[in-house]
Amino acid sequence: MKAVALLSGGLDSVVSMLLGQKQVEIVLALTVNYGQKAARQEIDASQRIAHNMNIPHQVINLPFMQDLNSDLLSPNQSPIINPWVPNRNGLFVNLAACLAENIGAQMVICGFNQEEANTFPDNSSAFIEALNQALYYSTRNHVFARSFVQNMTKEDIARQALHLGLDLDSLWSCYQDGDKPCGVCPSCVTNKNAFRKVGAKC
Repeated sequence: MKAVALLSGGLDSVVSMLLGQKQVEIVLALTVNYGQKAARQEIDASQRIAHNMNIPHQVINLPFMQDLNSDLLSPNQSPIINPWVPNRNGLFVNLAACLAENIGAQMVICGFNQEEANTFPDNSSAFIEALNQALYYSTRNHVFARSFVQNMTKEDIARQALHLGLDLDSLWSCYQDGDKPCGVCPSCVTNKNAFRKVGAKC
């Protein structure tokens, strides 16, 4: 089976893609630039990772999203209090499904996980199930989405990253831009805690 991977360059999407590669042929890694603060770093990280895995990489630009209400889209280094982006995951999976159908792939790999599903309902198994019901009708080859870290906590994912030999310095999970992760945004704090629990430095 062939797959398109949604790749942000962060821990969850990278580990999910690495696990997925053991079961399917990933024919495209897709990164979305929607005006997020960390777009430059996410794209750079995704390009490096895809290149190292010999997977073609594509960036899709969605400039209209810059006008949406989310702290991830504000143009400065202000604190991240509201990281929610309206319908982001639904839109991204559908974009990936569109490309997947066009190139004969049937799976979209994403990095949704159990821990973030507690805060973001569009990371949940129920969301994936509902989305796949719609994709069954909207794609002729019945594209479906799957996360290979769906039932994992951040600690589980961090442990998998170490087991897979992933270079942690190659990732970018920070919500902010900069030469190095800010260390204080919700994503940085969550990942640091997870890696601390599994005895890794990041």
